[in-house]
Amino acid sequence: MLRILIALAIILVISFLVVDYQVRSVETANTDMQEFTIAGTDSDAGRDSLFDVGQKLEDQNVISSRYFFYYHAWRNKLRGKLLAGVYEIQPQSSLTEISEQFIKGKIKEEKPVEIQVLFKEGLTLTEYVDAVREAGLPHEEFLALAKNPSPEIMNDYDFLLEGSTLEGYLFPDTYNFFPGASAETIIRKTLDNFAAKVSSSLRADIARKGKSLSDVVILASIVEGEVTEGIDRKLVAGVFQKRLDIGMALQTDASIDYIKGIAEIKHTLEDLKIDSPYNTYLYPGLPPGPINNPSLDSIIAAANPAETDYLFFLNSNKEENRGETIFAETYAEHLINKDANGL
Repeated sequence: MLRILIALAIILVISFLVVDYQVRSVETANTDMQEFTIAGTDSDAGRDSLFDVGQKLEDQNVISSRYFFYYHAWRNKLRGKLLAGVYEIQPQSSLTEISEQFIKGKIKEEKPVEIQVLFKEGLTLTEYVDAVREAGLPHEEFLALAKNPSPEIMNDYDFLLEGSTLEGYLFPDTYNFFPGASAETIIRKTLDNFAAKVSSSLRADIARKGKSLSDVVILASIVEGEVTEGIDRKLVAGVFQKRLDIGMALQTDASIDYIKGIAEIKHTLEDLKIDSPYNTYLYPGLPPGPINNPSLDSIIAAANPAETDYLFFLNSNKEENRGETIFAETYAEHLINKDANGL
């Protein structure tokens, strides 16, 4: 009888050791990081949530059997020690590693919700400031840095001109920022985007044509201020390029809008006489800097203007074709078009 009891004891010990080894060897079955939620214990009702946790681990295919977890929890006296929370379980984690997460409360770190800021094509620096303010980000610092960029920013972006503001180079797009983002972070993100979109190959093509990037961006901003339809951009750029080539004043209403800080359909004679280097009615050639932050389409159009005989154009104000670009070769034709299109 004693021999039988000894034999049974040995079998039990061996079985226990085998099971213990198997449980210690268990690794999670998930191949990717997996979220796992412990809602908490039901101690008030006298229930132990260990069983719920084990069942959920099995249901979510984190482990092959909940009984491995039950044994591990019993063996390590985990009852009442698991903390509620959302956890990230890494691939091939052991039951010991998982339980340590649950005991120590190593829950998933919630990243702060990013703030989305939309800088629309053709907006000026001042209008960008409004978008930054509405997002609850440092708009005053943004404006100050954009108007007077630091030496570090000027050195990091070789397409910027010394002594100039960043108008024209803060690439229009939708951006995401974490709360508390600095003005420099915002500005660098837009400049990085400009560098990526206005690629080195595009800049090399501009240089091969004997143009400077700054002149192209200025012309692009004028095109952006005048038309929004892609099909017209290259033709409008061609009109302005032709005016530049023959020494004719650009006479773009978009430059008057920039000076006044407001977009208007028609301008008065007094508006056209405003003494500003940006007044393209008074001063021939390109203005001293961009008048907004143009889209990539406008930059490409300014770099590759269409060859055209047109010298004039307007945007119709008639209800049936409002915004349509109407072109003319002569001033007489242009006057007829103005009268026919409600201008």
